[in-house]
Amino acid sequence: MKNARTRLTALLGALILLAAAAPVAATGQLLAYQDGYVFFTTGDGFKVAPNVTVLDDATKQPTKQVPAPRDYARVVFNDAGEVSEIDLSSKALPVAAFPAQVKGYAVSVSSPYPNPDLAAAPATSANGVRRTFSGIPVLVKFYVQVPPQTPLDAQVYIATDVSNWNPEAIRMDRVDAMHFVAILRLASGTVLHYLYTRGSIQSEERSANGLAMKPREIVVNDSDTNTTDGVVATWADSNGSNLLNQPTVFPTPYNPAPFPNLPRGVRTPAPSAR
Repeated sequence: MKNARTRLTALLGALILLAAAAPVAATGQLLAYQDGYVFFTTGDGFKVAPNVTVLDDATKQPTKQVPAPRDYARVVFNDAGEVSEIDLSSKALPVAAFPAQVKGYAVSVSSPYPNPDLAAAPATSANGVRRTFSGIPVLVKFYVQVPPQTPLDAQVYIATDVSNWNPEAIRMDRVDAMHFVAILRLASGTVLHYLYTRGSIQSEERSANGLAMKPREIVVNDSDTNTTDGVVATWADSNGSNLLNQPTVFPTPYNPAPFPNLPRGVRTPAPSAR
């Protein structure tokens, strides 16, 4: 009896050790994989270990497939909180908020380091507080939702003041039917003004009333990553306003009603006297 109890105790101890040694893992859908980081559609980003292994989730064998946006994946974390294994799945995996233990591994604010060229250059925030930036390279994620009437085959770009408002300056990656993402590496302290376009000035974003809008602005701060979320109200070439087009013809005795689409109750202008 004593020997059986001893064996049972040892077995329970072994099971506890195995459970404690089990790697921390999570599943989700990828938003981006670049520059040593992996981002998920939940908005979480994690640092990738230098020796990360990429496997096929079904076979657990190495794969040549490179993690890409919209891929489903299971990620495994090492003791340092870095992603040491990425298992890519051809089937949808659960997409939910990461548990608290995994959340603790998410990228956080970095300690700034001195930069003689930028550290002494103050900037003023929107609330008037003066601050300085270290100039460290930062991954900046631009995530935007486009209007439902956006063509399914449309490509979305970011036009910036740095590119002289080139409407195709920065190409974004499609996440789904209504969302696009782009990740840039910018120095902290950068003040960037930008607008979303579909590749031309005629198809740039507009405010909800259809009028030209003030460019968006982001000030890159001293952290591992910055994220800016946006919503495009409408496009310049979308017929989303209720404004009538200016007439291009006038009533004449031969064509007294050149405006067949006038709203109900609006009288057709009388022919001009000759």
